Amino acid sequence: MVQNSRTMTLNKCLIVAGLLAVSSLACDDDGTTMPSGQTVVIYQNTEFRGDSRVLIAGNQPDLDDLPGCGGAGADWDDCISSIRIPAGWEITVFEHDDYQGASAVFTSDLPDLHQQMGPCGNSWDDCISAIQVRQR
Repeated sequence: MVQNSRTMTLNKCLIVAGLLAVSSLACDDDGTTMPSGQTVVIYQNTEFRGDSRVLIAGNQPDLDDLPGCGGAGADWDDCISSIRIPAGWEITVFEHDDYQGASAVFTSDLPDLHQQMGPCGNSWDDCISAIQVRQR
């Protein structure tokens, strides 16, 4: 009877661990992604919450091509509300694809793009369609 009880407890633990693993794979990170020394992290919501995506140095001329913000079939075009930028790095954001329209350069964390003057309702919130990431 003791062996059977231990087996049942082990099975329950394995089931719980499996469910936790599957649920974490089903969602994007919710605010726990941090930039490394060479990455920028974009977030769907303010205060570095919601779906997130790591960007390495380089160019993203069309955020329509970058899947992930808001679930299956969604992309990052006009879907960024906060950005983590590591020291020594900068980003240039653009209102339209292919680096067109209004642009701005940022060199430090942006917890709320509502607070950054921009072309969409006077802010950059949900207004970025292209982005460049580079070391300063």
